[in-house]
Amino acid sequence: MYTDKFVKLAWVLTFLGFLIALSLSYAFLPIQVGIQADANGNPDQLVDRETFFYLALGAFVFVNVICLISFRILNALPASSTLFYRSELFKDRIRDWFAAFTTVINIFLICTVSYISLFNNQGDYQIGQFNWVMWVGPLLFVGVVVWLAIILVSPKPISTEA
Repeated sequence: MYTDKFVKLAWVLTFLGFLIALSLSYAFLPIQVGIQADANGNPDQLVDRETFFYLALGAFVFVNVICLISFRILNALPASSTLFYRSELFKDRIRDWFAAFTTVINIFLICTVSYISLFNNQGDYQIGQFNWVMWVGPLLFVGVVVWLAIILVSPKPISTEA
């Protein structure tokens, strides 16, 4: 199925994208990284650059390992079991959805790391120009939830077996 290949490719690209975004962010971050700002936009909560790097990497690895284990469990469940799946097509759609959900989480983590990096780098720009970056993850999340709702309410396909 093309959706399966597309979603897996998207997951691989977001996996690599996160590693690139984190590496570039780490290279240009100051020694103390601001992770929270006051009302004036000045950092008021700081962590070491190494702490930020390892926390971001740890969160990314943790989320992806949990999603990979869950994906393998979903894949191992037989489609003939009416306890969870309704058909082989439904199983394929749920697996594709779960891989897309993992991809959306990765995109959100990429946006978060990139935004924190932009917030901490001094440049000729205003950080407010990049506030839209923090809306990418939630909007994609809403899209994935709508996709799941469509999958769950779609009628059971008619069997062509005699």
